[in-house]
Amino acid sequence: MSTQAKHPALLIPGPIEFDDAVLQSMSHYSESHVGAPFVKVFGEVLSMLRKLFQTTSPSSQPFVLSGSGTLGWDLVAANLVEHEDEVLVLHTGYFGDSFADCFETYGVKATQLKAPIGQRPGLAEIEQALKEKRYKLVTVTHVDTSTGVLSDVKAVSQLVHRVSPETLVVVDGVCSVGSEELHFDEWKVDVVLTASQKGIGCPAGLSILMVSGRAMERFHGRKTPPSSYFASFKNWLP
Repeated sequence: MSTQAKHPALLIPGPIEFDDAVLQSMSHYSESHVGAPFVKVFGEVLSMLRKLFQTTSPSSQPFVLSGSGTLGWDLVAANLVEHEDEVLVLHTGYFGDSFADCFETYGVKATQLKAPIGQRPGLAEIEQALKEKRYKLVTVTHVDTSTGVLSDVKAVSQLVHRVSPETLVVVDGVCSVGSEELHFDEWKVDVVLTASQKGIGCPAGLSILMVSGRAMERFHGRKTPPSSYFASFKNWLP
C-alpha cells in the first residue's frame, strides 16, 4: 500500500504518478556534488542512460542538467547551430511552434513544415523541403501531446540520411523516451532530448540529452562560441 498522502490521481502525460520508492529517494540527505558518493551515482546514471536510449557507441555523449524539458531546446539551439543557420522543424503541434521560437531567439532561421492538426508531414514533403534548401538540422517531435501525433522517427531519419546526409536529426522525446520505441544507434539519430517527469518516471527538474559523436563534432567545429553560458556543452562535459 502506498504511503503517499491522498491526492487526485494525475492522468496527464506528465508529471505522472511516482512510485513510493522514487519519492522516498528524494528525501536523501544533502551531499557534495563533487564528493565521491555523488560522482559514483552520477556515473551510474550516465551509464544507464545509454541503455535507455539504446546506444553502445563510445562517441555518444549523455547530458543531465538541472532544468526542464524546454532546456533541451536551448541546448540544441545554443550548441549545434549558429546565427543565421537554417533549420527545418517538422510541425505536428504546439511543441513544434515552441521549438521554432527557441531557434529564432538564438538568431537561427527556422522553417516549419506543417501538417493539418492531428497529422504529420509526409515523407515526400520532407524530401522536397530538404532538396530545396540546405539545413543544418531537422527536428521532429516524437510524441506531440497537444495533438496526440506519434511521428515515425526511424523513417524520418532514414530519409534525412539519404537526401541530406550532412543534416543532423534532432528528436524531441520529452513525451516518448521510456514510453515509445526509440533506438538511438540503429536509427542513426543525432540528438534526443527529454525530461525526467514523464516516461522515465521521476519528479520534474532534469533536462536529459543523448548526443551522437557526429553532433559533438559539429559542436567542436563551431566558428563562434555557444550562445549560452549555462547551456554550453563545454560546461557539462566530463
